[in-house]
Amino acid sequence: MKEALRTADPHQQITLVTDGNPSYPAGIHFINAQSINTPDIQHRKVIGLQNLDEESEEFRPFKQLIERLIRTYKHHVKPSHGFNIINGAIALTTLFVTHYNFLRPHSSLKYKTPIHLPALESIDTIQGKWAKILSLAA
Repeated sequence: MKEALRTADPHQQITLVTDGNPSYPAGIHFINAQSINTPDIQHRKVIGLQNLDEESEEFRPFKQLIERLIRTYKHHVKPSHGFNIINGAIALTTLFVTHYNFLRPHSSLKYKTPIHLPALESIDTIQGKWAKILSLAA
């Protein structure tokens, strides 16, 4: 939540969509009370598996998007049995985000990547694409 505030435009409204965990409102209240010259975080709850209220119906697609991302991430982390040091978690997360955004075709985007890199167009192999991304990052 702090990172969202730090990187947000001062005039931008931030809405946090969560499940019914009671710790979220307390954290949001704490951050909003501490924030000076930053936008307040708005909170929307999506509770249960069915849309029994208007708020759940309106914001469920956002929660489902994050839940799907978490399931995909867990699928990739599970074989490594967790991490002994934070650098391992940071490295895997960085590689996962790079793969998800720059290399993985998404069916909802007509099998295109979310972020198009023209430098990857002429490369046919995934190994070549990774090598190019790593060279661009260096």
